[in-house]
Amino acid sequence: MKNRIITFLIYILSGVLYLIGPHTIFKVCSAKEMVMTCHWSVQAETGLGILLLLTGVFYLFAKGKEAKIFLSLQTIGSYVVGILIPAFLIGGCKSKDMACQSLTYPSLYLISILGILYSIGNLVFFHLAKKAESLQETS
Repeated sequence: MKNRIITFLIYILSGVLYLIGPHTIFKVCSAKEMVMTCHWSVQAETGLGILLLLTGVFYLFAKGKEAKIFLSLQTIGSYVVGILIPAFLIGGCKSKDMACQSLTYPSLYLISILGILYSIGNLVFFHLAKKAESLQETS
């Protein structure tokens, strides 16, 4: 029960940070005359935020361990895409002094890396729990 609630909260928090963070807390470059590349990266990251929110809700209501394992794997994939969008897929401003390169993307990278580490830990937790169950059955 604790694992489900903690995982739900972490996925929801990271989803909210992906959803509103680049628009409020760690803003991207302001578009003056033309829309910058970082704007499109943030739009894609917003979609990932929605996906993470949904995953958190699905995780809260997931019944079986297999469903939770699948959702953890899917979330790792989402976090990896969250890193790939600004780093390789869409990109951002060329200057390292711009807000997207100095604040927004590093913040998203940090959220993604922490999310990946937590999700891997969650998978290890399920693996160890399954191993303990099989040891109890053989005893």
